[in-house]
Amino acid sequence: MGAGMSELRYLELKNRICYQIYMGVYRDGERIPSERQLAVDYDVSRITVRKALELLEEENLIAREVGSGTHVTYRNWGNDTALDMAALVAPSKNPFFAEFITKFQKTAWEHDTLLLYVEVPEKTGLEDCLYRLYSKNIKNAVVWPDDKQVDAEKLLRLRSIGMNLVFFDTDGAFPYADCVYLDNEDAVRTLVRGQKKEYGSYLDIGWDKLSVSNVRKREEAFRKFCPGGEVIRVSWRRDRSVGEPDIRRIEEAVRKMGEGLIVCNDRELGQRTARLLRETGMSAAASLAVVDDFEGAENYPVSVYRQDLKKDAECIYRQLKEQAEKGKEWRAKKRTMKGIYEVFREGED
Repeated sequence: MGAGMSELRYLELKNRICYQIYMGVYRDGERIPSERQLAVDYDVSRITVRKALELLEEENLIAREVGSGTHVTYRNWGNDTALDMAALVAPSKNPFFAEFITKFQKTAWEHDTLLLYVEVPEKTGLEDCLYRLYSKNIKNAVVWPDDKQVDAEKLLRLRSIGMNLVFFDTDGAFPYADCVYLDNEDAVRTLVRGQKKEYGSYLDIGWDKLSVSNVRKREEAFRKFCPGGEVIRVSWRRDRSVGEPDIRRIEEAVRKMGEGLIVCNDRELGQRTARLLRETGMSAAASLAVVDDFEGAENYPVSVYRQDLKKDAECIYRQLKEQAEKGKEWRAKKRTMKGIYEVFREGED
């Protein structure tokens, strides 16, 4: 057997052991099989096993002690990996995320990092998609989870086997990844207090999927700054469309409130509500404020608090770089980002 083939075998074995660790077969602190048993299980020589284990030990993924065997050691550290390539991972295409891709692509390019965009297949777990990237030697990833739930245990395993992770638009991956997201409290406070006058009634329109951190945080902020306000939760849909029953509920609530301020917690909800106000002639009484801008916002009387995606992209890249540079000293951070407040007066009938 040539030297090249021998090297491939122990690297392959190392990767297979990493997969077992990721899948939770070999758990933190647990002993893995002996060299002899691994050689039998994977049909390789003891020399191949020894070399694979040496690599895992160098990466602090296992600890070998005379008399007690070899144990797996999970670690929530930064990983020393080259930033020549990074993946941008999301479960679905979305107009908002498309804008962010453009900004992050530019930031990565300026730092000589090649960016790979990966859309997570519908029935594939977010973490499993990340592991597949790892198996292709892509070890730096920026993730927008949208409405996908995060498996913290699997994130720790991914971190342990060598991935650097930054999550965007959520804090749900903390403390196993840096999290960069909009300062939702500042967004709602600015929209409410930035109005020219105080209103007698307030209405909040948000999604009903409170497991999504931004959805939950924006509703919480509204209740804090408008304690007497009414809250409407719209049925969550992946494509962000608003069903007719929810549109009728919104119209009924707006008619009932009369003169007041409507706060929409998402761009699609804002756009649909702006159209509703114009179509029904209720825009003369009800003022509209939206977290995030939407296409055509300048054609309506509306105030928006939009994300500064350029600054977001720069912050995310810095966090990714910090993980690669700090190694054992790295600790996950939550970065809340201020947005940009704008008021549009055009389009009034």
